[in-house]
Amino acid sequence: MKNFVHSVLSRGIRASLLAIQPQESTSDFAADPQAPPPVIVEEGSIASPIVLAAPHAGRYYPDWFVEAARQPLDDLRSGEDSFTELLAQPAHSLGPPLVRATFPRVLCDPNRAAWDLDPRMFHGPIPPFIRPTERGLSGLGSIPRITGNYRAIYRSRLPFSEAARRIATYWMPYHTTLARLLQHTHQQHGQCLLLDLHSMPDAAESNMVDFVLGDRHGTACARHITDRAEQTLRALGYSTARNTPYAGAYITQQYGHPSKNCHALQIEMRRSLYMTEKTRTPHEGFQPLAQDLAVLIGSLLEHMG
Repeated sequence: MKNFVHSVLSRGIRASLLAIQPQESTSDFAADPQAPPPVIVEEGSIASPIVLAAPHAGRYYPDWFVEAARQPLDDLRSGEDSFTELLAQPAHSLGPPLVRATFPRVLCDPNRAAWDLDPRMFHGPIPPFIRPTERGLSGLGSIPRITGNYRAIYRSRLPFSEAARRIATYWMPYHTTLARLLQHTHQQHGQCLLLDLHSMPDAAESNMVDFVLGDRHGTACARHITDRAEQTLRALGYSTARNTPYAGAYITQQYGHPSKNCHALQIEMRRSLYMTEKTRTPHEGFQPLAQDLAVLIGSLLEHMG
């Protein structure tokens, strides 16, 4: 983890940014005239070995992006994990720091590898360090080609320089912040647990359970920690599943190393527990779920000593 940020920068971002020519037009995707809000770190107690994160909670949609997209804002928001950072506030008050992205995943997704991109999105030369996965090729890479409801975002192909700019502007600060915080936590306690907070729609593929715990089939988080999380949630009356259909993506894979006492657990919460998904408004279940999340984090803090 120590050299993670530097290694990503040296492999690609620096090279691609240097490759951007001043005369190259980015059409409607020029630099944002309004500076975006920064990645926010809400400091918690150094006594906590747990770090909370909400990578898909961002609701800052730049005007230039909305105006240039072919889909309306409501469709652009279809993959948003709305209000997960607010749900985490009672848990955050117990001590764990909270990191959240303010930018939306449809603009840049920090839960994908930096260069997991669909080359068909771009016109002009494509750098050799692009490494698309199956997910990236499907249109859901670090710079998504489609929305959460599978609709094309753009009217035409982008210059690759736009992808490089977003990785440098959004993806990189998020991971720099998160990696440094986890490193500091591990140095302080000899262990760390990242709880990556997400939400999921009421859909058949989610098995309609209340929570899905993703530990990448035991490779990102020690089993006794996942067991404790599941036992606590079930004692609170929630239904749970493990790794199906959400086993965890780039973030849990990158930061979860149980052999080094670095654990990462993705927590997917059913949206209808706390909000009306069609209107994206919290309902009466919001506060009870937020309080139960605090019970979960309290249980995990106790478990980790």
